[in-house]
Amino acid sequence: MSAEGRVNVYKFLWRYFRRYVLWGGIALGASLLAAAGTAGMIALVEPIFAEVLLSDERPSMLGSLGGSSAEGEATDAAAGSAPASDLAGIEKPKALTKLEKRLDLKRHFSSSYRSLKRRWNITGNRVIWFSPLLLVLVLLIRSLAMFVNGYAFQRIGLGGTTDIRNALYERILEQSSRFYSAHPSGELVSRVVNDIGVMQNAISTRMVDILQQPLALVILIWLLLSIHLKLAVMCLVVAPVILYPIVRFGRGMRRTSHRSQEHMADLANLVAEGVRGHRVVKAFNMEDFEYRRFRKASHRHLRVNLWAQMLSQASSPIVEALAALGGAALLIYAGQAIRAEELDSSEMVMFLVALFALYDPVRKLNKVNLVFQQAIAAGKRVRDIMAIPVDVREPESPRPVEGVKSGIHFSDVVFAYDTEVVLDHVDLDVKAGEVIALVGPSGAGKTSLVNLLPRYFDPDEGRILIDDVNVREFSLAGLRQLIGIVTQETVLFNDTIRNNIAYGQATLPQEQVEYAARAAYAHDFIEQLPDGYDTVIGESGSKLSGGQRQRLAIARAILKDAPVLILDEATSQLDSESEALVQKALGNLMRQRTTLVIAHRLSTVVNADRIVVMEGGRIVDQGKHQELLSRGGTYKRLYDLQFEG
Repeated sequence: MSAEGRVNVYKFLWRYFRRYVLWGGIALGASLLAAAGTAGMIALVEPIFAEVLLSDERPSMLGSLGGSSAEGEATDAAAGSAPASDLAGIEKPKALTKLEKRLDLKRHFSSSYRSLKRRWNITGNRVIWFSPLLLVLVLLIRSLAMFVNGYAFQRIGLGGTTDIRNALYERILEQSSRFYSAHPSGELVSRVVNDIGVMQNAISTRMVDILQQPLALVILIWLLLSIHLKLAVMCLVVAPVILYPIVRFGRGMRRTSHRSQEHMADLANLVAEGVRGHRVVKAFNMEDFEYRRFRKASHRHLRVNLWAQMLSQASSPIVEALAALGGAALLIYAGQAIRAEELDSSEMVMFLVALFALYDPVRKLNKVNLVFQQAIAAGKRVRDIMAIPVDVREPESPRPVEGVKSGIHFSDVVFAYDTEVVLDHVDLDVKAGEVIALVGPSGAGKTSLVNLLPRYFDPDEGRILIDDVNVREFSLAGLRQLIGIVTQETVLFNDTIRNNIAYGQATLPQEQVEYAARAAYAHDFIEQLPDGYDTVIGESGSKLSGGQRQRLAIARAILKDAPVLILDEATSQLDSESEALVQKALGNLMRQRTTLVIAHRLSTVVNADRIVVMEGGRIVDQGKHQELLSRGGTYKRLYDLQFEG
């Protein structure tokens, strides 16, 4: 991903996470306190060794003044005199500049430690319990700070990614049917579930380290420099050698993560297709074929994931091996410094503890880098989906919707999928209350024409008017409230029959639901089910027959009571008995409604007020059944194929 691409992803993420700035401030404060607590615990190692365990003959630097005798006397004069015994045996160090004094972190800890000893009058054997208890206190404060820090980042990560997931799903729902035809359902599921999950894991569990560990690194390096400058510089010179492989592994991980998420989307799409089309799979004995397709895709995903794991697992051993080499060199140098009396053992222990403490932030930042690259790749994929513009837009000042009084008019309508023109300058008038049947060969443009009315798509040219008002001037909700739809592919939800009929209207009285079911000739079979209207019908109504599913869809449309009705092949997949019941239900539904009927079975539309014949994206003829038969043409050819073939 280019630098510009990463910046765009960061801007995209910032839109959702900026509302958690307060939590970010809390996390920053807690991170500072935790880092200071880590340094304080390490600084207490020296007085524990020197004063409690008496590992050195001279007093510890934290227990002493940490500076010259003159400076110590001046400090003690201001804060209260220290016992003369505390000054015994201390070599006078070289004078420090003001800048060196300010940057000497160990000196600040030393001063604070002395002040606490004086304030609580810690003398003699009291020091044996003072330093350990102080260590416990610092540890408790550090633990509390880490808890606050961790929770704050959980609040930021979980809250922000939940907002992104909600916004992504809302954006997907807003898109037109053109968007769904270009993006398979498996891909969209992968974006909403998997990609957001990757981001959520990275931000809520690893982003805490992005803030906390650099602060810990800075303070620990600062402390190292304060303990022994030459030794610290030698150690830090080796650091770039250790950091280089971290950067290299991160780049490889970012590329691998992107490929892994792409393959996961393929897997999700194959699963969705296999589950949705299981009947076709079984009918053609294609279980092995589908399994082989899935196994190949799964193997591609496995290879990418194994490469990612190889990069992830190899990074730590390489970093650790380099760190071990650096540690050996450190021990050699430290041994020489102790023998030359440039360093005492308690300072060396303190230095080693601080140095080994550096490993944890470096290790965590290495892991953070790998996970962070995965999150950036996932964030880019989510941003790309959300960046796709919604081509069916709400009007700025929508017109009020008042039903259908005069009728519907398609005026010079042109529509294309990409470059394929499916409607070519179509003109059609539909009077209010009229039943219009659209017939024609497959690909004639019948379904595309009716899909333009509720604005599933917008025409590329021309207008669609309801009572002389362009449908683009109505709000989408208002326009679609005018239209009831029953399609060939019945869409039902894995819920109760009642909730499927009263879709989205949980408070609707039971009497109204039953009225719609009776009008759709569905009440009798519903009553015979074990739980009646509370029966859960399975995914897409899999526990019901085709005719039962279709009658539930009709009951839902009856309950909506929309003045315009679209019937798209509503009986094409039913047997004769089921079709007879559905036709009765449709008769109840169509009563006093403006209806557009798409049908391949011409026997179902012979009584329509007008039959419109389409071919090649154009209207080639229209009239009543007998008129069209007498004129010959496309309609008679289709009729003869069905009834004489």
